[in-house]
Order: sequence, then C-alpha cells, then structure tokens
Amino acid sequence: MFSTLLALAMIAQAEPAQTASEAEEPKTDQAQEQKAEDKRICRRISTGMGSRKKERVCMTSQEWREFNRGN
Repeated sequence: MFSTLLALAMIAQAEPAQTASEAEEPKTDQAQEQKAEDKRICRRISTGMGSRKKERVCMTSQEWREFNRGN
C-alpha cells in the first residue's frame, strides 16, 4: 500500500500540473472567435425601389457576406 502511494506521489511530481488559466486559454480564444462570428450586426436597408422607408435587418457577419453576394 505504501509503495503504491509512493509511486503515485512520484508520478504526480514528475508531470507538471496545468493551471486553470493555461488549460482555458485555447478554449477562450475559440470562444471569442465564435462569439465574434455570432454577434448580430444591424443595418438599415431599402425595402424596395418605390419606397424611401428603410427596414432594420439584423444578421451575423457571415449572413451579411452571403446577403451582399446576392446583391
């Protein structure tokens, strides 16, 4: 029993433990990129040729890119 505990203690010392901030850094970068892509951008666009009224439309940046390709 003592030898098992000693072996586990040696393994724990041999491998440096990651701190919580080190383990979360890649996740936060990915989360921030995803959050930026999911952010809604609102713009006013013309609804038609005969009207001066503009309509407020909210889409993500990817949706705006696709919308602008069609126009």
